[in-house]
Amino acid sequence: MSLTVGLVIMLLLALPLAWAIARSNELFVLRARKGKLDLVRGRLPQALFRELADVAERQRLDDLEVRAVVEGGVPRLLVRGQISEAAEQQLRNVLGRFKLTQIRTGKLRA
Repeated sequence: MSLTVGLVIMLLLALPLAWAIARSNELFVLRARKGKLDLVRGRLPQALFRELADVAERQRLDDLEVRAVVEGGVPRLLVRGQISEAAEQQLRNVLGRFKLTQIRTGKLRA
């Protein structure tokens, strides 16, 4: 019984650490609702946000989560939700115009 309790306690203590490690490569998270973008967490330059918001408005993106992560030293876009390939490509093209250092020095979420 005490071994089981000990393992459960260890697991509960390890979960926040595992969660933090998994999010360590995340640059920012945006949420699109009815063509409007909101910064959920992270940082990005205002120019990048404006361009992504323009794509979201033109494509009328709704119920969508857009994450930018670092993979191999370059930013990569991950999208969760229903989106056309053309709209997703437009978002990736916008992100690709910005260097990793530019994104990391962007404004923090208010």
